[in-house]
Amino acid sequence: MPQQRPACLSLPVRKLLAGLILPIPLLLAACGGSDNDEPVADGTPVTPPATEPETPPLAESPYLKAVAGDLLEVAIEELKPTQAAIGYDQIYYKLGRWQPDFTRPTWAANDAQQLVYLNRTVGKKFDDFCEDTGRGERAQPFQTLAEAGAARLDDPSTFACRDEPGTDDAALKTVVVGPEGVLYLTDGHHGFSSLYEIADGGPKLKVWVKVSANYSDAATQAEFWQRMVDSRQAWLRDTDNQPITPEQLPTRVGLLHDDRPGGMAEDRYRSLVYFTRGIAYDNGGLPEFAEFYWGDWMRRQTTAGNLKPFTDYRTGVQGDVQTDVLAQSTLNSTLQPGNSNTSYSAMVRDAALRMTALADTDVVSGERTAAELGRIVLVSGAPNPSPTKRARDELEELARNDVNGSGNSRGAGKLWFAINYRYCGAPATGTCWGW
Repeated sequence: MPQQRPACLSLPVRKLLAGLILPIPLLLAACGGSDNDEPVADGTPVTPPATEPETPPLAESPYLKAVAGDLLEVAIEELKPTQAAIGYDQIYYKLGRWQPDFTRPTWAANDAQQLVYLNRTVGKKFDDFCEDTGRGERAQPFQTLAEAGAARLDDPSTFACRDEPGTDDAALKTVVVGPEGVLYLTDGHHGFSSLYEIADGGPKLKVWVKVSANYSDAATQAEFWQRMVDSRQAWLRDTDNQPITPEQLPTRVGLLHDDRPGGMAEDRYRSLVYFTRGIAYDNGGLPEFAEFYWGDWMRRQTTAGNLKPFTDYRTGVQGDVQTDVLAQSTLNSTLQPGNSNTSYSAMVRDAALRMTALADTDVVSGERTAAELGRIVLVSGAPNPSPTKRARDELEELARNDVNGSGNSRGAGKLWFAINYRYCGAPATGTCWGW
């Protein structure tokens, strides 16, 4: 078979070379080709080899140049967690309270009571949203049932906050700017998780946050996370308080879902600590991670046998009867336990009594003392009003429903909302909410 001739050579030259015994690669090299080129017919122009299109550079993050104190309006999905877990029952409380039954028959013939109920429930959602974005509360309560029913977080035209974003600077949740301008949430995991889960919220919902630091100049991820830990802006512990790596953190706020990977794990001690708030400790002005320190202390107390384990109580996760979970527990004026000893509020009561029994100088966890972590001192026989009486009332109200003895709407307890939501989902007529 005759040798193929390089198409790039002119016809006279090809005739001259036809009788020469030259290796094909040399001929092709003379044309700038390669020995892998496909042969082409005489005179057909050579098509240059295709080149890969250049990948356009990634858009620079708009947050790279943010400095401490800057206020940013961002979508919730842009916020990356700096802790592994949250208290699910705290989220369930919000989801149960923020989503009222707009057609509830309890006050079907009493629009005034229905409006009171809606202002205490869905109204609380907008109060919390305004407060967490530094805008105070709502500009005013809902004036009509229609107004309450039309308000949506994802439609700012349907509600108004009292102030402009950031007016209450201290109320804003905080972020650190990391490498490539990624925003790492350092406060507000529970609040933003609740907004992520609510029907008119979700990952695209816009919120306001405040920059506490910009570490985007860190040379490596390892350097960035070391700075985060050193500045107490990351909690690299799992639900058993064991160390984890930054790579093991969730990728988004919100609960775990099979169809939405990346959510935050459930820390049951973190829920328990939340419900002891106002009974065993005050939440104002606490150091970073205060409630994780209390949770760590509770774990160790349980291991040591000083606190009964979760399995000794009815908490709604072991097939417990709903009414048993919500049975009321109390402390009398001499701080003696009363009513149920096995309900969820009984577990809260028992944990609170152990917390308040600490001395101010007792170390709770991480070198933090009970006084630093807001311990409330309970005093037998304390008068009304007093911190002790307020703590006893807070405990008594945990499992209280939202209808008083006269059939009117009243504020219900956090546990009542949380457990009903865990069992029944959002409030609706004909479900296990009880109407």
